[in-house]
Formats: sequence, C-alpha cells, structure tokens
Amino acid sequence: MSASAARKAATTAERQATPKLGTADGSAGDAALVRLVTGFAACIAMLVAIALPVMHVWASLAEEDAAMAAEARIVAYSVSQIASREPDLWRYQEARLRAALETATPAAGAAIRVRDSRGEVLAEIAAEVPAPRHGTSAIVFESGHPVGMVEIEHSALHLLAESVWVTLASLFLAGASYVALRLLPLRMLRRATSRITHLATHDQLTGLPNRRLFHDRLEQTAAGLKRYGGHFAVLALDLDRFKEVNDTLGHAAGDELLRQVARRITGAMRESDTLARLGGDEFAIIQRTAEQPKAAEALAARLVVLLSEPFDLHGNQALIGTSIGIALSVESPADHLLQDADTALYRVKAEGRNGFRFFSAEMNQALRERRALEHDLREALATGQLHLHYQPQVNLASGRVIGLEALLRWDHPVRGRVMPDRFIPLAEEIGLLSRIGEWVLREACEVAMRWPGLRMAVNISANQFQAPDFLRAVRVALEGTGLPADRLEIEITEGVLLTDTERTLATLQALHEMGVSVAMDDFGTGYSSLGYLHKFRFDKIKIDRSFVATLAHDPQAVAIVRAMIGITHALGLRCNAEGVENAVQAALLRAEGCTEAQGYLYGRAVPEAELAALIEGAAAKDATAPPAPEAVIPPAPEALKLPRSLRA
Repeated sequence: MSASAARKAATTAERQATPKLGTADGSAGDAALVRLVTGFAACIAMLVAIALPVMHVWASLAEEDAAMAAEARIVAYSVSQIASREPDLWRYQEARLRAALETATPAAGAAIRVRDSRGEVLAEIAAEVPAPRHGTSAIVFESGHPVGMVEIEHSALHLLAESVWVTLASLFLAGASYVALRLLPLRMLRRATSRITHLATHDQLTGLPNRRLFHDRLEQTAAGLKRYGGHFAVLALDLDRFKEVNDTLGHAAGDELLRQVARRITGAMRESDTLARLGGDEFAIIQRTAEQPKAAEALAARLVVLLSEPFDLHGNQALIGTSIGIALSVESPADHLLQDADTALYRVKAEGRNGFRFFSAEMNQALRERRALEHDLREALATGQLHLHYQPQVNLASGRVIGLEALLRWDHPVRGRVMPDRFIPLAEEIGLLSRIGEWVLREACEVAMRWPGLRMAVNISANQFQAPDFLRAVRVALEGTGLPADRLEIEITEGVLLTDTERTLATLQALHEMGVSVAMDDFGTGYSSLGYLHKFRFDKIKIDRSFVATLAHDPQAVAIVRAMIGITHALGLRCNAEGVENAVQAALLRAEGCTEAQGYLYGRAVPEAELAALIEGAAAKDATAPPAPEAVIPPAPEALKLPRSLRA
C-alpha cells in the first residue's frame, strides 16, 4: 500500500471512530438525554391528543345540557300553570298540554313529552331522534307539590361529528408537537454538545486541538499506521522569548502573538498533519509521512526560519524564535513520543535555543537524573535536608566581625553536598523557589536574633525578588522572629534590575521604607552598574571576587577596585570585597579604603554551631595581616578613567 493510501485510510478510520450523538457509538449520557427528550415530547403529544377532544366533548355536553335544562324548565312552568288552574282535570287536557309543548317548541330533531306522577304520557310531540341520544327533565308542580314531569330528548350526533373533527385536529397538533419538541431540542442539544466537545478538545485562543485531543489523535495515528504501515514524527515546539513579549507588550499582545504563530505553523504543514497547542507557548505536531526523518527535519528547519521572522502586534514588532524537539515513531513507542520530543526540546534550550534536535536514547539518562533530582529536592524541603551555613563579614579597619551572610546548603543522604548553583535553577523551574526563599528568610532572621549586634545578609534571586509576595515574606520573617529591620540585609544582583524596572524600583523603595538594607552583589560584572546606582541608592556594594583574586599581581585589577571603592566613598555607601583568601589581598583592600571583606581568609561558611570559633579566628587572622606591598599598587592618575564595564 502506498503512503498516500495509508494516510487516507488512517484519516478515514479516525473519522469513523468519532462518536455521534444518539447513535449506538455515542456516550451513555447522550443516549440518556435523547431518551429524556423523546419521552418528554411523547408525553406532550399524548396530552395534546387526548386533552383537547376530551375538553371539547365535556364543554359541548355541558353547553347542550344547560340549554336543554332551560328548555325543560320553561315547558314545565307552562304545564305547572295549567295544573294550578285545573288541579283535577289538567291530566285530561291533552290539547292544552300539547299547545303548551308547542309554545315552547324545542329544537328540530328533538322529542318532548309530559308525564303524570304515575309515569303515564299525557301529551307528546314525537320526533325521530338519531342516535346517540341524551336528554333531561324538569318537574311539574301543582300548588308546590310535584305532579308530573317534562322530558326532552335530543340527538348528540352533531356533537359526535364535531368531536371527530376536533380529535383529528388534536392528533395533527400532537404530531406536530412531538416533531417540534423532539427535533428542535435534539438539534439544539447536538449543537450544544458539539460546542462543549469542541471547547473540551480545542484551545479557545487559537482554535487548535488541545493536549487531550492531541493524545487522542496520537493514539489513532499510531493505530492506523500500525495497521496500514508507515512512519510518523512528533515535534514539540516551545517559543523563545515569549515571556518578554508578555511582560513588555502585555497579555493581549501575547495572545495575538500565539494566534499568529498558530497560523504560520499551520501554513507550513500539510493537511494530513495535526497541530495542537498544549498550553502556554507550547505546541506539538504529528507529522504523517513515510519519509522520516527527512520530512521532520525539513519541517523543523522551515519552522525555525518562519518563527524567527518579525511579528506585527498592534503596531509593535516582536522578534522571537522557537526550540523544537523531534521524536520518531520508529525509535520511540507511541505513548512515549511526546515525552521524548520534550526531552529533545529541553536539550535544545540548554544548548542556546532557536533550533531543533532529534531525540536520542542518551537524553533519557539526563532526563531521569533531572527528575530524580526534582523528586529529591521536593523531599528535601519536606524533610528538612536544607539548611543554612553562615560566612562572616569583617570590618577591615577593626578586624571585628560585623555581619553574617546566609548561604543555602543541601546535604543529600546519597548524593552528598549538592551546591546551590545546581538546585536553585531547578527550584525556579518547578515553582519551589518561593517556598525555599521564605524558609531561608525566616531561618536567617531566627539565627540573627541569637547573635546580637551582627547584620544578617540574605541572597535573593531575580525570580524571588520579582514574585508578588516577596515583600510580604520579608515582613512575615521580621515580625515572626522579632528581628529589627536594620539588621537584615537583602543582597541582589544586577540581573534583578534588568526587567520591569518601575516595579523593581518600587520594591527596593519599599524595602528601604521598612528599614531593610539593600546590597548590590557582584558589582562590576553586569551591564549598567552605574546607571542602577543613579536610579536607586543602595546601602552597600559588593565587589565581585573575580576582581579581588588578581589584586596582588595585576595593576589593572587594582585600578578597577580603586575606582569601585572611590564610587562608594563618593556616594556614601559601604563597600564589601568578596573572595578575600589571603592577608595580602586584605591589606591592599584596607589601604584602598574598602570597609568590609569576606572570604576564606576569615573563614568558610559554617553551620551556626561552629560560628563562635569562626568569629574568634577571623579577628585573629586579620590582626596578623602584613601591610600592603607598595610596589604593587600603581599611583592614582589625576583623572581616573573608568573601565568600560563600569560606565553608566
């Protein structure tokens, strides 16, 4: 069988597999609704078919009976007048009685007669009354005593004829009611069910199949191609820099971008392929063709180029890209294809994004390790495996320990010491960073309360700082432990200031109003350090260890550090040098006017239980430090030119 025939057969099988409302393949819920609507329509139709004729017959008979009763009472009154005038002879005056009957002439086709108290007919106007018949009677009185009876009998044939016509009309109305009440609700039900089904299986923003329908199509594709032969590929796509568009242009622009992306991808595919939006900025494609992996590679390369072209979002131009992972049906089982494509996608993102890669078995090992680490991190937070170590911060002039920097550590029972640079990015990805950050803040504040006079510094990542509940977490930590706000110092890097500047500055200002100190960490390694110092007044600047490491033998490093320290003096800020590992570096920094230092010279980060001995040793080491070697420090020029990395 050819590839096109296989695709056609698979598509036909997929369509036939779709259940319809009210059929044997439909769901039990749909069948129950059909039965309910049919029963309701039948009940209304039966009510119309029965109630209308019955009501007509009842009303007609009641009207006829009322007319006959009135007619009988009139005749009885006339006979009663005759009986009252001649009490003894009235029964023998047939002529007068007959005249009384003729005076109250009944309707044509009716019979009327007068009987005495013994039931004998005294006078009668006979007529042929067709069946069916019905009649009535009225009592004849003489001086208040009943002496006879007047009887009237009519034919009900005309009522029967009218009832037949009414019944026929009722049956017609009942049939019309049944048809209307069954077809219209079912049609509306089908439309509603179809709409609900569409909403349940499609993305409302782009109109594409959602994750649920994608998995269904994936199973159908695998089953069809398994039967008819052929291969297919699954492509997992994730948009690069989509969050930047959302943050800078707003969610409306982000939604429009997703719609345009969906149209571009659809235009690059064949009709036999399936495109789905799995959520957020994630898309997936099922590509049916026997020419794999060549076809998947060509489609992925085409999409990388297409999605790298500019998008026009309400007059604003947006540039994004896409990372694509590809899994082939010949290499992965159907139920693992999307997972394997995601694994390849993660590898593309780790290698720089805006490209594509095919899944390979080696990737699974890295993915398993990552998932195991994720599981262990969740367990570590729940079981208390995370703890804090503290590194002293020393006043260079007095050698006295003036503060502590809290550093997060994870001691795994099997993995051993897991460093923050390995698990903190993972915590950000899986949404644990906020909880970990809140715990670190509270724990650090509790320890600071047990060490009076020392300031506690806590590192805050960009994601944690931008979180909406960050300020609340700081307040809760201070209020819950009773630590004065001026003894807490928040350390942030320049990366915190790169996005959402107005909100960031507002958060920094709120920290200052609370009385919390703010330090810029890794100063000089970012992009616009001086510009940020101009926008916001930090309390302290921390010189990055990369500049301190070469102080003893690199005159250029000395010049850069001297410039940094000069900036802090000019702005009235405290200055802290990180990574001080020997007495020569400490002496050089002290000679240049640096106020604080920390590093291995004064002690590594240790648990709280070892802080007392560490603090005593830090002061002793600084007291024995030799003077700075004069030959290493170049004289300060009259006008110091700042290096490129420090220009605003």
